[in-house]
Amino acid sequence: MNIMYINNVVIPDARANQASGIGRVTGQISEYLASQFHDKIYAGYFFDSPDNSAPHLSDHIQLALPNSQSDDNQPFEQFLDDHSIDIIQVNVSDDQLVHYIPTICNIAHRHNVKVVYCIHFMPGYEGVSFGSLNEVWYCITHKKPFLNKLKKWLISFNQPFSTKVIWHLLKAKYKNAYDSCDNIVVFTDPYVDHYLHIVKGNRRDQFAVIPNPLTFNEFLPVDNMVSKKKEVLMVGRMQESQKRVSLALRIWKKIEHNPLLGDWTLTLVGNGQDEDYLHWQAEKYQLKRVRFEGRQDPKPYYERSAIFISTAGYEGWPMVLMEAMPMGCCCISFDSYDAIHDIIKDGYNGRIIPNNDVQRYAKALTELMLDNDKRTEIGIHAMKSSHQFTMEKIGRQWHRFFEELLAMSGSY
Repeated sequence: MNIMYINNVVIPDARANQASGIGRVTGQISEYLASQFHDKIYAGYFFDSPDNSAPHLSDHIQLALPNSQSDDNQPFEQFLDDHSIDIIQVNVSDDQLVHYIPTICNIAHRHNVKVVYCIHFMPGYEGVSFGSLNEVWYCITHKKPFLNKLKKWLISFNQPFSTKVIWHLLKAKYKNAYDSCDNIVVFTDPYVDHYLHIVKGNRRDQFAVIPNPLTFNEFLPVDNMVSKKKEVLMVGRMQESQKRVSLALRIWKKIEHNPLLGDWTLTLVGNGQDEDYLHWQAEKYQLKRVRFEGRQDPKPYYERSAIFISTAGYEGWPMVLMEAMPMGCCCISFDSYDAIHDIIKDGYNGRIIPNNDVQRYAKALTELMLDNDKRTEIGIHAMKSSHQFTMEKIGRQWHRFFEELLAMSGSY
């Protein structure tokens, strides 16, 4: 079959670990479909067609913003015909581009092309942004823009009321895809409920559930577990509104002065807009065993670290867990999004802590740091359970989904 991906990020080579999450996953899956099933893969970009896109792409095109009243659509329509496109998968996440999905569908359907919208995030995430007065005060005292931080704090402070209001305001955005696409793909069953709740809909058969694959698709040898360092690792963007890295520092503050844990360190890998604030907070807490590593290849850190922590307020499908668990890390996460229960079974292959309960999180982390046998057992279970998300298994799910979609229309 001939599949076209419409993205607002580059579809890279599947091994490009510095690519964005959406680009990297799209690259992995499309390369698998091309190599294993000989599907032809095409790309459409809402920017200058990149020179560094994936070598497995058969062709790509730069798209004008679709306009049903404009001749700018002619190259797009010609591209669909010239390459006999069967399915378009839309991966855009930008609010402005989501607005154009109905027009993409109208054009595609005129050419007998099916359209799938893949949600690479938790539906309704816009209503659960995290903010704190501490961050607002930092911005004011350091003469940085603070109004956006204040807005996020007000949203956070007034939940769940603010979430309901925002979901109501977002109805039109989510209905764009719901009313026009042939299928919508989400990561976990509860996300279907979130989406239907927002749009006030009931068509569950319009949705498919497919999780993301492992990033590295390789596993740490079990014998290497004995070489794990007493290191607690966190990987991700230094962005408070989603990742809530400040909570990790609060948790570590409760741990660092424990004399039994004096040989443990906390390592933060990643960069982002809130780095300065987080450095300031670490200094304020007088933390001595915290290392900010900046943006790095995370794989060596996963291989050597005994424990991985996540404090995110929401995720779609956390790529960091898809990286940490195959490397035998004992993972801990807040219960802040539904997909976490598809990945971690509490006490077996990781720990899930009630959302926002910093005290309980610190207690669970301390127990694991002190219990080498339990930590190793959970890490080994994490490696074994992550096999369900290998590229082969997830790639086959995508191929089967596409086959069934075309079979229903008689096009395959």
